[in-house]
Amino acid sequence: MYTEHHLLFLHRLAHLAAFGVMLVGVVVLVGWFNHIPALYRVEKDLPLMTPGAAFSFVFTGAALFLLQPEKTSLLRRMAGRLLALGGVVLGLLMLLSSWHSIPDALLGQGLTPLTWLNLSDAKDSPQAGMAFILTCTGLFFLSLERQSLINVAQWAAFFSVMLLVAVFFGYAHQEDMFKVFTGEAGMALPTATAFALVGWGIILAKVEKGFFRIMASNASGGLVVRRVMFLMALFPPLLGWLPVLVEHRTLTHTQVESLLASGMVMVIVLIVIRLAYQLDQEETLREQAQHEILQHQTDLDQMVRLNTLGEMASGIAHELNQPLAAVANYASACQRILQADGASARLQEPLQAIQQQALRASEIIRRMRALVRKQPPHKVMACVEQVIHEALHLSKTGTTRLDVPLLLELDDTVPDIPLDIIQIQQVILNIVQNGRDAMHDTPSHRRQILVRSFLNQTGCVQVDISDTGSGMDTELKQRVFDAFVTTKGAQGMGIGLSLCRSIIEAHGGRLWVESEPEQGATFSFTLPVA
Repeated sequence: MYTEHHLLFLHRLAHLAAFGVMLVGVVVLVGWFNHIPALYRVEKDLPLMTPGAAFSFVFTGAALFLLQPEKTSLLRRMAGRLLALGGVVLGLLMLLSSWHSIPDALLGQGLTPLTWLNLSDAKDSPQAGMAFILTCTGLFFLSLERQSLINVAQWAAFFSVMLLVAVFFGYAHQEDMFKVFTGEAGMALPTATAFALVGWGIILAKVEKGFFRIMASNASGGLVVRRVMFLMALFPPLLGWLPVLVEHRTLTHTQVESLLASGMVMVIVLIVIRLAYQLDQEETLREQAQHEILQHQTDLDQMVRLNTLGEMASGIAHELNQPLAAVANYASACQRILQADGASARLQEPLQAIQQQALRASEIIRRMRALVRKQPPHKVMACVEQVIHEALHLSKTGTTRLDVPLLLELDDTVPDIPLDIIQIQQVILNIVQNGRDAMHDTPSHRRQILVRSFLNQTGCVQVDISDTGSGMDTELKQRVFDAFVTTKGAQGMGIGLSLCRSIIEAHGGRLWVESEPEQGATFSFTLPVA
């Protein structure tokens, strides 16, 4: 992932490369106009840059500058394309002029617009013509804004820059490498420098869209590539230029080259050492960040465990409220019986109910712990109709107190299915209790809870529990099964429906609600037959 800071820096370098190319062309033209040979051939025995090549570099640099912005206007993009195509045509003429007189006549003394100046009768080398063709083709590909073509342009520019290294090293050793292999004068030192600038400009102009986008990365890879590219861009031109410019009567060319090579090796070593320190620092920072992340994850896991324990404790307290309330009611009934006339045999039934509810409370705690630990439900084959009757019997006291009639529509053809009786009863009790609480503001003649059971179209057992309460809006329906979401204020903890969903999903079923404001609510859940 590239960063804006590094990307802006690389784009500025591309702009400098474009201006550098135009500057080289202008300086060489100034040398031709004012008859200053040092500006277009550096030394007498070295190849020269023709006025045509210098003029071509001016509009090649202009094309590179026009095509750099990420979002260019149509006029600017078309101008850049025309300049790039002009460079391709010029390169073809330069290349063909070595073998045929017609292109040479078209070129004249450098370029047709410059023939009347009679600046030079020198011809451009075929190598320069080929370089113009490849470079300007790359610029044209760059203008098409397609990633595949941008990759082609960048790789072509990269390999051309690598080939120019041979030219610079040849000048460092006082050798014209093209003349060694072809027998003809090769590329001038200013020409090679201008082509190197164009190549790096093509790579950097749209670096974020091509293969070399790693150069804009803030990671270690981007740091290494930027340093390596810096050495590759700086070292070869210096090695070619400095021996020519610094050479003195007291120092031979070889001695200047040796001193330059020693200095460059020292610079490279210092850069590599600095790079090693930066990478080591980044590695240390990365390890510290990773340690902090692990510590944060450990703290987060601890908080999750504490929240889970708190949710479990809240759930247990919520679920035990009903059986313990029943125990208290039965105990109160025993006290009233003892105070009234009658035989002690009348206490047998309430005392037996107290025992059953206490055992049920213990079983709820055990099942709750198993649910939190993600243990599978304790399933037995059971009749859904009977489970519903038992659950509603347990809630009978509460619903009777609010004068809420329970209506049943149970399909007796529903087969027995494997389920955890205690857990499914808790689901039914929770939903019925919530339905009863939702009808506090409902007129007494409209209060009712309807419980239906049947086989749905998917072949699962479905239980619907409908109330005539205040209903829910869309936002509440989406959050009603989340933990700690409640409409009961301080009297509710928002645990019941969340646990109900966990229980039903542990059975392989699904729990959902259908409701509209002031239209009541219907909670439905399914249980697989097998």
